[in-house]
Amino acid sequence: MAEPAALKYRAFISYSHVDTSWAKWLHRGLEGFRIDKDLVGRETALGAIPKTLRPIFRDRDDFTAGHTLTEQTLAALDASHVLIVICSPASAKSHYVNEEIRLFKSRHPQRLVIPLIVAGKPGDAQLECFPSSLRYRLDSAGQITEEPAELLAADAREDGDGRNLALAKVVAGLLDVSSDEVFRRAERERRRKLRLRNGVIAGLAVLTIAASSSAVYAWQQLKTNQAFLTATLKTATEIVDATVAQAENYGVPRAATLALLAQAEGLFDNMALLGRSTPELRYQKAWMLIHFARNYALLGDTGKWQHRAIEAHSLLVGLTSEKPGDPNYQRGLSAAQHELGDVLVARGNLAEALKVYRDSLDTAERFVKADPSSDTWQHALSVSYERLGDVFFAEGNLSEALASYQGDLTIRARLAQADPSNPDWLRDLSVAYEKVGNVLVARGNLPEAQKAYRDSLAIAELLARADPSNAQWQRDLSVTYNKLGDVLTAQGNLPEALRFYRDAVVIRDSLAATDPSNTEWQRDLSVSYNKVGDA
Repeated sequence: MAEPAALKYRAFISYSHVDTSWAKWLHRGLEGFRIDKDLVGRETALGAIPKTLRPIFRDRDDFTAGHTLTEQTLAALDASHVLIVICSPASAKSHYVNEEIRLFKSRHPQRLVIPLIVAGKPGDAQLECFPSSLRYRLDSAGQITEEPAELLAADAREDGDGRNLALAKVVAGLLDVSSDEVFRRAERERRRKLRLRNGVIAGLAVLTIAASSSAVYAWQQLKTNQAFLTATLKTATEIVDATVAQAENYGVPRAATLALLAQAEGLFDNMALLGRSTPELRYQKAWMLIHFARNYALLGDTGKWQHRAIEAHSLLVGLTSEKPGDPNYQRGLSAAQHELGDVLVARGNLAEALKVYRDSLDTAERFVKADPSSDTWQHALSVSYERLGDVFFAEGNLSEALASYQGDLTIRARLAQADPSNPDWLRDLSVAYEKVGNVLVARGNLPEAQKAYRDSLAIAELLARADPSNAQWQRDLSVTYNKLGDVLTAQGNLPEALRFYRDAVVIRDSLAATDPSNTEWQRDLSVSYNKVGDA
């Protein structure tokens, strides 16, 4: 067992890189959870219930470079009241997650471990979601035995507890109260917020009416006008995209947005039935499905995300087999392949995602060879390389990850050089340099990693100066400052590292001040202060 340590964190979230979106959701949900005043101060086995669950430790990227992962993991684990494990097939296979659980259980056997299922199936040979160090007890030496451990998990899947109840169960574990009590109080708070958001929902209804009006007009007046029907589908899809984006910006409950999407899908299906099954209508329907898939991804519904991506992919495979030389159909297929690969990654199926991304790479390479001057196909090829690199990196295959990222970098450098005034090309190039740097750090090649990060920094600074009001570009710049600071710290150059860390603080302090309710920006600022303190 570890020596007693100051408990800095309410909880440590252990997760696989593949489940990052779930970790962010949980982190936001816990740190932003409003504890009822009637509960605050109540004495429990974990001590008096606090006013807030902050801070929650989430990200290994918060570690300062220059120490081993184990040293800093131990420090964070020792300083945490509870360990929360995000359980999925990816985390079950993750060395880091297994080791974090083993270390926490062996060093602090009296502390609580809370499993949260987000994907997979306990006990299934192919879809097992519980890491071995969670499923089995440890012996006196801290090693995994064959004796099963008792597990009581929250289940965030749609066919399980669902997100709201699963979050309530996790909160209940952290507070040592009943989940029913937490859920009832949270439900009262949710209804209060819902009343405040009714005005926003009413405004969004205008967009829905606009989409419906277009559909009725097409239905009643233009049943024979195939071109107009296709155009109406495209316009209505764009309206729904805007609706979902606004719903996310204004914090509309996701159940309301999902209901809107379901209604819109039914409407569009009826519209599509008006026309003959021409290739153009099938092509437009495929793009409509891709857009719906992206919206479901934004809302965290991975089941519908995958279903729509598969439908779109199937339609476009059929279209490309009918007209193999049509570049529009091939571009649509490439987009559907990327979308399908993304949802497979999100659900922890890296092997299938790798296969889909390889298919997208083959498609893009074939058309780049036929038309080397096409920026569209060059960009599609670069995206395929990037996605492949992400999967290889998640699997720990650093050689293949580096080769893929370098392929991506080569193309994006060429695009940016051909059109240096295009901010999208420049940002893509900056990200490509950063990803190369990440792999080089993982391989221990710090001087080359530093060079890659400096190349990324030069572009990020250029973009941030060009548009100081662009919050995303400002945040990108702060991330690059921190990565350079980490590499310099690892090489012993603390004065220069400190300068970069302080530059990041200036940016993040400004962002946090402009939107105090943005928990991600507040967290970013906290991380930067820690890096300055460490340096």
